[in-house]
Amino acid sequence: MEALAAGEALLCPDVPAAQVDAVVRGHFAANGLDGHFPSHTGHGLGLGHPEPPYLVPESIDTLQAHDVVALEPGLFLPAVGGMRFERNYLITDCGHEMLTRHQLGLTPRADLPREIMGSPSR
Repeated sequence: MEALAAGEALLCPDVPAAQVDAVVRGHFAANGLDGHFPSHTGHGLGLGHPEPPYLVPESIDTLQAHDVVALEPGLFLPAVGGMRFERNYLITDCGHEMLTRHQLGLTPRADLPREIMGSPSR
C-alpha cells in the first residue's frame, strides 16, 4: 500500500512515467523487497490493453492531462505467492483524480483451513 501511495503522489501532468516507476521500485528497495517486484508499476488504460503511458524503468512516456492510468505494484515471493494492489486514475490539469474507490487491504479469513493460512494444523 505504501508503494502504491508513493507512486500516486507523483501522478500529475509532465511527470515522466519512468519517474513514477522509480519511486515505487525505490520504496520496495528501501524495504529490502526490490528483488520481489519483477513486473511493471502500471500502464495507461483505453481501448487496448495495455496502452501508453507505460510505467516501467525504460519508459520514454510522460504523463499528460486526460491520461487514464492504472497503478498496480505487486510483490511475488517464491514458495509463498504474489499479489498486486491496483487503482485507476485520471490525470487532471493539476494532479489526478482516483477513479477506483474500493477499499484495498488484506484481511485473513477465520473460516479458512489453517493450511491455507500458512499455519499447518498438524
